[in-house]
Amino acid sequence: MEIEEGLIEAIKKKQEYIKSFSEIVASFDKKLQDFNPVKNCFEIEKYFDNGGIVNVRKKLLGDGIVKDFWLREYKTKSGKVKLDFKGLYVYIHDETPIYVGISKGVISRTLQHLKGHSHHTSTLAYNIGLIRYQIQHTEEYSGHRKKFDFKINVVPAKEFLLKQKIAFIPIEDDQEMYLFEIYCAMNLQCWLNKFETH
Repeated sequence: MEIEEGLIEAIKKKQEYIKSFSEIVASFDKKLQDFNPVKNCFEIEKYFDNGGIVNVRKKLLGDGIVKDFWLREYKTKSGKVKLDFKGLYVYIHDETPIYVGISKGVISRTLQHLKGHSHHTSTLAYNIGLIRYQIQHTEEYSGHRKKFDFKINVVPAKEFLLKQKIAFIPIEDDQEMYLFEIYCAMNLQCWLNKFETH
């Protein structure tokens, strides 16, 4: 009985936020204007083609794309400690933003999109692979995610992503980061951002 009472007490707690929704989104127009991902993007291949996160991070820091004060240590789900930054990233093809993402480890997440070995890690490449499949076969793929031929459909999508550009912006506050992702995706009209439930 005590456990149930404690549980009810816990789930009835009101969440407290430092800023209200209105206060957070009030600055988004200016934030996106200052961020200007199309103007402030860089070539992915130059930094992410060779090496792991340590090598990539070193190159990004060396060219001033990532600032030292952005970085902080965090633990992954598996318990590994990584040095990275929390924030938002935008993939750019030519002058067109195509996808907005967020992560507590932006450099690491970018590497996963480009070099991951499953639909869980390379989700953006997987989704582009589905589009590629539909164009080739004139119908949507209807099978199980795990049965989708990664080598034939997703590897070319990863190679495509490597040739694109990307822009980064650090955002420490979780609520701001999640809301800014949706705001940017809608304002930049990124078709690859679906925000669908599964």
